[in-house]
Amino acid sequence: MKPLPHELNQPKSKVESASTLIKRFSAGAAVGLIIAALNWGSYAYFFDNPIPLTKGIIFCLGLTIISGLMTLKWGYSTFESLLQLFW
Repeated sequence: MKPLPHELNQPKSKVESASTLIKRFSAGAAVGLIIAALNWGSYAYFFDNPIPLTKGIIFCLGLTIISGLMTLKWGYSTFESLLQLFW
């Protein structure tokens, strides 16, 4: 049995490309934006008291960034956890 060359015995690097990370963050951010918009609309409908525009935009941006970072760190399985909260 022939030993493998030194390059093939090296463990594979788990560093992901920048485009993969951007895609993952963007997907998480999109889900977070949808969830934030649903919450904003349902709150205004249920309580019959609309949220001011600036507070609503800040809330949406905050939730979008948080969910994007969660997806970036823990992967796409986070989508299931986030979406199960609402369905």
